[in-house]
Formats: sequence, C-alpha cells, structure tokens
Amino acid sequence: MNAESAQKTKKPSWFENVLDFVEIAVFALVMVAVLFAFFIRVVAVDGDSMNDTLIHGDNLILVKAFYTPDYGDIVVISREGNTPLIKRVIAKENDTIYIDPVTHEVFLNDKVLNEPYVHYDNLIYDMKAPVTVPEGHVFVMGDHRNNSYDSRKESVGCVSVDDIVGKAVWRFLPAESFGGIYDNME
Repeated sequence: MNAESAQKTKKPSWFENVLDFVEIAVFALVMVAVLFAFFIRVVAVDGDSMNDTLIHGDNLILVKAFYTPDYGDIVVISREGNTPLIKRVIAKENDTIYIDPVTHEVFLNDKVLNEPYVHYDNLIYDMKAPVTVPEGHVFVMGDHRNNSYDSRKESVGCVSVDDIVGKAVWRFLPAESFGGIYDNME
C-alpha cells in the first residue's frame, strides 16, 4: 500500500468528527431561526372566544409568510399593547356583513353563512346595521359568539390585514388535540 492510498483510507479523528457535528448543529439552528423568523410562529390560545374549535391553552403553529387572509381562516391579530386576538375571518374588503338580531344568522353579501363551528347560548351584543369592510381590512369573529371580543365591537372594528400575524394551521398541544386546523366555512 502506498502513502497516497493510506491517506485516502485514513479515518477522521475524533476532533474532526466533533467539528463536523458542530457544523451541522449550527447550520440546523440557523435554518430553524430563519424558519421561525420568516415563515412560522408558535402561539398559545388565551381565552374561550374560539370554543369549541380552539380551547384555552391550545398551542398552535401559524403560517405567516406569503399569507393572504381568506374566508374562514383562523388568524392571530396583533394589537399594540394588548393581548393578540385569535379569530375567524368572516368577511374581506368590500364585503357587506350583517347579523340578524333575532336569528343571529350571519349574512355575507346578502347570503346566510353556514357556520357549523359557531357556539353560543345567547348573544351579548350584535351589530345594529350592516357593515361594509374597507379596503385592506377583514371582519373577524370568534366561534364562541357570546364570549368573543371581535369586529362586532366598535373598539375592534374591521381589522387591517397588516395586523394579522398569521393563519393557524396546526395544533400541537395538548397531545390529544394534535392535528391540523380546518376552516369549516362555506
């Protein structure tokens, strides 16, 4: 065996193995940081306004890169100085929304929405008149309608799409609720 072939078959030293491991670990950490900085985010549900779809304490993964709100999406809304809101997109820009004060049916552009996810006993407040959603905004409501601080309240109103942190797509805790989050809106 000549010297050249002996060098080719030489095993890496433990130091070279450790260096390779550190290099791979640093690369993986950088990739995870980029993923969380630009593409996904983890949030916990705080409150009961999305019962029975989401429960207080659920931990969710949000998609935030290249996201455009759509009907039925469950979104997290950033509010400066306040706790973020987790709500469902009911209407988008230029849509007109109205809630019948007697039946509590939600009308989107004069058509009744099918909302099998809605939970309420009796509503605490309703809208007094139809609302047309301004450009660049959405109208959001919680699924637990009598326990939801949402666009029906003047202090929230229509929400700017710039304030949407992302769309909830996956529940990872608690373990018994592990799985995807579905929009359920027709």
